[in-house]
Amino acid sequence: MKVLPSINSPQDLRLIKKELLPTLCEELRHTIIETASKNGGHLGSSLGAVEIITALHYVYNTPEDKIVFDTGHQAYAHKLLTGRQKEFKTIRTKGGLSGFPKRSESEYDVFGAGHASTAVSAALGLAIARDQQHQGHRVIAVVGDGCLTGGMAYENE
Repeated sequence: MKVLPSINSPQDLRLIKKELLPTLCEELRHTIIETASKNGGHLGSSLGAVEIITALHYVYNTPEDKIVFDTGHQAYAHKLLTGRQKEFKTIRTKGGLSGFPKRSESEYDVFGAGHASTAVSAALGLAIARDQQHQGHRVIAVVGDGCLTGGMAYENE
């Protein structure tokens, strides 16, 4: 039984049993490999982020809770879990899905990250705005891959 076709949103994801998550992650990887072998793309970083993206969407109440990706090329599983499965085969093609989070593509793409070292600042800005508006959602910065070379991830106050 395939799990991925039944996931059209993180709300669907949160309905499946935890025992099916490893199977789902295998299916996500297979889809990413199959598509990237035809279209090119950011294969390694996307494959490395499958579990964390699945876990974040499983645990947090997205899109109310905001996930900010530091290196947008890690977000292929994010796209597949947020209602873009049918269009995923068009990723990185003319007129197709962007290879990075793109705010005009989905309410789940909170920040248009392309390159590294922007998530900490962007997430902080979102959190300050949330607090000023007296809202209660969470803001998560996914930091890894090339963003660690930018230095911002190591700074603290």
